[in-house]
Amino acid sequence: MSAIPNIDLNDFDYELPKEKIADYPLEKRDESKLLYFNPNSNNLEHHNFHYINNLIEENSLLVMNNTKVIAARIPALKSTGGKAEILCIEPIAPSNDPQIVMNSRQSCVWSCIIGGRKIISGDTLIIGENLIAKIIEKSGNIANVEFNFGNITFAEMLDSIGKIPLPPYIKRDATEFDNIRYQTVYAKNEGSVAAPTAGLHFSDAIIDNLKQKNIKISEVILHVGPGTFLPIETDLISEHTMHFEQFFIEKDTLETIFLALQNKKSIVATGTTSIRTLESLYILGAKLLLENLQIDNLNVLQEDAYNLYKKSDLPSPEIAISAILEFMKKENLTQIHGKTQLFIVPGFKFQIVDKLITNFHLPKSTLLLLVAAFVGVENYKKVYKSALESAYRFLSYGDSSLLVRNTSNL
Repeated sequence: MSAIPNIDLNDFDYELPKEKIADYPLEKRDESKLLYFNPNSNNLEHHNFHYINNLIEENSLLVMNNTKVIAARIPALKSTGGKAEILCIEPIAPSNDPQIVMNSRQSCVWSCIIGGRKIISGDTLIIGENLIAKIIEKSGNIANVEFNFGNITFAEMLDSIGKIPLPPYIKRDATEFDNIRYQTVYAKNEGSVAAPTAGLHFSDAIIDNLKQKNIKISEVILHVGPGTFLPIETDLISEHTMHFEQFFIEKDTLETIFLALQNKKSIVATGTTSIRTLESLYILGAKLLLENLQIDNLNVLQEDAYNLYKKSDLPSPEIAISAILEFMKKENLTQIHGKTQLFIVPGFKFQIVDKLITNFHLPKSTLLLLVAAFVGVENYKKVYKSALESAYRFLSYGDSSLLVRNTSNL
């Protein structure tokens, strides 16, 4: 029996008119609207994103995901001349680390989503002059694809022929403008096929203003996969299989998180990817204390959190993060690398994050469930009703919110 709460997905539906979906970003990143909501005081306010430095306390820790979206959508031709398309999802060889594979030369292998009719294992797709993609094995529309691209890097190949993979609900082709605006200003580490969209509102000026207020900024890496857009296809949430995403955390970031927890400082997550990473760290630390994890299995499964709740000896957040640091010291690591399948639904017990910056999400989506878990089910309905009535723009290129964690569930 699943440890995930048996929640009816129909309770997380709402009417989203098509005209509320932002097909294009605003001309200036930080001109978006910002809805602030504190469920503990029932305080809901409407601001411009410029105002965010007035809503985050001095000496807070702001955590950002510095992943960078790759031009992962590749047009191709079948040997018969028919059109095909390849969407890179996750690297396989020569490594599963996107940074290594993006800089590989001559060839590499990715797990991909294949678009096009009658494409089977063994087929070769043409993606450019002297550039080919061989379908090694294929199941449904998912395939392992070997790219051969000569004496250039894979990143250079994507830059020349690939396109930014806009979300499926944006019904237009990507433009040069999207190459800039579907990235955060602090994006560094290539590997995502979707942007951590809460960060799209930040300008360099906003970040400078936050730093001047003694707000510490730390960066994590979680490479966002297409699974973030997958619909939940069952009414019972416990029957949904969550997608895995890779995360990378530096030792100094973990030390900063530990000190923030120890000194009772507010921790603010920029986006659902950052909050999934931070809360996965707590679970990983707890598993290190309670289980004998190996260095090649630093993964968080979707039921791990809910199974942990059954134990009476759960560690504090500080002790859990300290356990990771001790593990890194023992293994002589400067960075940890794992995968998370964390599924945050109402009933989840947040351990690390106090505030969440996030956009407005699709009905009946895993991201909406996360928001409901953070502020409370009735409170999420209040927030979304207010946003719809106040002409907020929704989804990836839409407006923003700053939400305070509901402490009444503690």
